[in-house]
Amino acid sequence: MGSSPVKKIEDYEWWPELLEIKDSLSLRELSDKFGASPAAIANALKRNGIKRKSAPAGPRRPRNSPSSPKRRGRKSKLSQFRDQMGMVVDREIAERAGVTVSAVTNYRRRHNIKASGGQGRPRKRPEGSAPPKVRRVGARGYRVVIGGESFVIIANDIAEAAAAAGRSGRGEVTQIELLGRALG
Repeated sequence: MGSSPVKKIEDYEWWPELLEIKDSLSLRELSDKFGASPAAIANALKRNGIKRKSAPAGPRRPRNSPSSPKRRGRKSKLSQFRDQMGMVVDREIAERAGVTVSAVTNYRRRHNIKASGGQGRPRKRPEGSAPPKVRRVGARGYRVVIGGESFVIIANDIAEAAAAAGRSGRGEVTQIELLGRALG
């Protein structure tokens, strides 16, 4: 509609110069020289099928140095809840701020705030939905033959099925066969 397409790096007038010196500078140094991110330069080279010999990594700038521009953006919705972080579970802060739980977790980690020790309250289930069925993990049905008679035992493994059959007091177990997974 009203937006113009993003200009590709290879369309800038400095692209031929970058290609000439691509093997002699690191991506970080190329980034500083031409004003594009190292990832953008690497992607443009890859997109055009241009290989480069990697130069040693350039010097790192500390993030707080005056030479690196300060990141200016909108104020986070979470900054007003910062005093509650670490004392209230992330889910509750997310609901109050109208953001996702992962946004709260990421904000907290970026600002070196430890998580609260509380478990919080259980998640809300959508209204009208049935509670989750409790199912034994790995439960299987086994056919057990005792004294010529067949029985079905639900167990997690064959050893548990054999022990349960032995405890039944019906006699000696002569055969155990896995029938399949149990539904519930």
